[in-house]
Amino acid sequence: MKSLRTLLPILIAATTACGPAGKRPVRFQPMDLYDIQSGHDTNQIDGFKQVNIFSDEYSSEVWVSPEKACVTMEKVNSPTFEGTAALHITWDKISGGCKWIGVGFGWNDWIAKDMTGLTESAAIQLQVRSVKGSFANFPVAFAVEDYSGAQTYCGFNAKHAEGLFTDSTWTTVTIPLREFPFKRKNADLSKVKQFMIQLEGDGDIYLDDIRIIRYQQ
Repeated sequence: MKSLRTLLPILIAATTACGPAGKRPVRFQPMDLYDIQSGHDTNQIDGFKQVNIFSDEYSSEVWVSPEKACVTMEKVNSPTFEGTAALHITWDKISGGCKWIGVGFGWNDWIAKDMTGLTESAAIQLQVRSVKGSFANFPVAFAVEDYSGAQTYCGFNAKHAEGLFTDSTWTTVTIPLREFPFKRKNADLSKVKQFMIQLEGDGDIYLDDIRIIRYQQ
């Protein structure tokens, strides 16, 4: 909390400065009554710096299931939420006859990420846009996998989105880390491997700006 600065030193200084005529004139400078705190550094959360999961680069850190009859993913330069590129993902799990399809992000060059201190203070946030039309149900589940192979899932819920998904604007999806059952799955958050999105049903979307944000609610 911002602390009120004491007025005593100001009063003493003002009293001492007053004196007979001919003395140097007293000059007053504006002072803040409150200590101003700087905003949060969006490039780190409590020392965790690997907050950017995906922005523009479709590199070896990004993958998609190889079953092309069920899912395709490509880099596009428009539309984008931010930066110069986004991902266009099209899938149809049922018609393609696939058991499991998804996309994944092994950000930070697949180096193990220590997220042990983030479960109560952070969330994974992404930007989603419909390619054509609008929808409310986003048929996906989100997962965090560690280097022991443990995968912890959290299914999409309408409360995660700020509104409907449309083809005219981007919709923010925010998944608090506390909603992932890490303890029940014995996940090792000191060695996180990747973030994944499991695709169900069918869909056609743009995806952009996936990051870990500070989140407390």
